[in-house]
Amino acid sequence: MDERETEIKLRVSRPDALKNRLRSLGATLWRRRHFEDNYILDFPDGKLRRKGLLLRVRMTAGRSTLTFKGPSRIASRTKSRRELETELMNGEETLKILGLLGLQVQFRYQKFRTEFRKGRTLLMLDETPIGTYLEIEGAAKAIGSLARKVGYKREDFITDTYFKIFRKCSVGNRFQGRNMIFDITS
Repeated sequence: MDERETEIKLRVSRPDALKNRLRSLGATLWRRRHFEDNYILDFPDGKLRRKGLLLRVRMTAGRSTLTFKGPSRIASRTKSRRELETELMNGEETLKILGLLGLQVQFRYQKFRTEFRKGRTLLMLDETPIGTYLEIEGAAKAIGSLARKVGYKREDFITDTYFKIFRKCSVGNRFQGRNMIFDITS
């Protein structure tokens, strides 16, 4: 099994038009729209981040996963990194255990995700508090080809994490707070 994840993100201005385009290209719905709550953990001194490592607990309805990502490498405007992932019995308890080991939640982000598949390539439409993004994951050549077919150029490719994208948006004062979560009070 390949432990490398190769991906890009693309900013989406018209999600419905994009979904129609994906279907016209033969992409099939893989997983219906669902809510994801993601927790990025690190030691208080930022040891993992400094090494380019990421540890995430993701919780969705009825499913939780623990993901480790190694340092990333950018090639052909795509990001590639080692990724190991395992299902958890209980995401909330896992967060408590990791906390007892000295890890803390450094960033939390939420999104509604709809997953499509075309061949071996995954296309994930993410609706986030800072906008909608298409994440394409697969072989670098297939990523570039599919991105072009849905109307994007290599200059549109985003290799940043949601944390970095959120921080860039926060600098412009468009979004407040430490985490990228939906405002459930409004």
